[in-house]
Amino acid sequence: MRVYVPLTATLLVVLTLVGCSSGPKTQQAKDAAASRVVDVDEKILKQDPLERNYDPHVIMKRAEAFFEKENYAEAAVEYQHFLDLHKPHVLAPYAQYRLGLSYHKQITTKDRDPGPVRQTLDAMEKLLREYPGSAYENDARAKIKECQEHIATYEVYVGKHYYRKAAYLAAVHRFESVVAQFPDSEAAADAHYHLALTFKDLGDTGLAVEHLNALLTRHPKTKLRKEGQALWSSLTGKPAKSIAAAEAAGSPSKTPVPSPLPSLPPTRSLAVLPAPLPQVGVNGSGPPITTCGLNVIC
Repeated sequence: MRVYVPLTATLLVVLTLVGCSSGPKTQQAKDAAASRVVDVDEKILKQDPLERNYDPHVIMKRAEAFFEKENYAEAAVEYQHFLDLHKPHVLAPYAQYRLGLSYHKQITTKDRDPGPVRQTLDAMEKLLREYPGSAYENDARAKIKECQEHIATYEVYVGKHYYRKAAYLAAVHRFESVVAQFPDSEAAADAHYHLALTFKDLGDTGLAVEHLNALLTRHPKTKLRKEGQALWSSLTGKPAKSIAAAEAAGSPSKTPVPSPLPSLPPTRSLAVLPAPLPQVGVNGSGPPITTCGLNVIC
């Protein structure tokens, strides 16, 4: 038994099937082609033969591709590979700078692991040390200062955590490391203030006042100035107006000290009597002593 389907219905089914199959496939093909165009350079670089891995231009191109795609960890590996093989190359300062930037791009908030910060600091300091006068020197110095402040802030953050847990020795260790390594940073003022709090809780008022004096003299514009003054007054029992005198006492004197006068050459004074002669032996024996008067030849 034959079933006759109208021609119009057949055409509609065929057109529907063609439309459903060709439309999405065409768009998927376009997306795949675009993806292949974007990644073609990287795929070609990855398929380079082994000997081309030593070519400085290939290594640099691969590092730049990773950096532009925000794959900063892979970019850092390639920049370091370039420097390991081609340190005297004309692009070596650029590779060292981009290595530091690759680490810098991986920095997160100041309460996280400062590993990338320390790597950035090391890379930028190496740039200044091994490639002085490069075009990237100013930005490298700015990045170094930023990293130092970041590390100091992180150490203070950890120290505050120990302080809240009453782990005072661990807190002192963190705060003192900031004061010693980064004395001019903003975090150093915070470290001095919390050192004063820690030593106050430990019962050492002398050290607490010493760090408050350092806070007020070395960081006069700190945001912790009022808190430091209030704590200083509570520990010393003196009004806040006497802090100025304490600050002046703690600051170095600006009056130049005169240099000492040169010492005079040794001279024999006639007013000084000569040393007494040695006594004779107990039994009266001894060498004869001859004395000579003035203007008398002996």
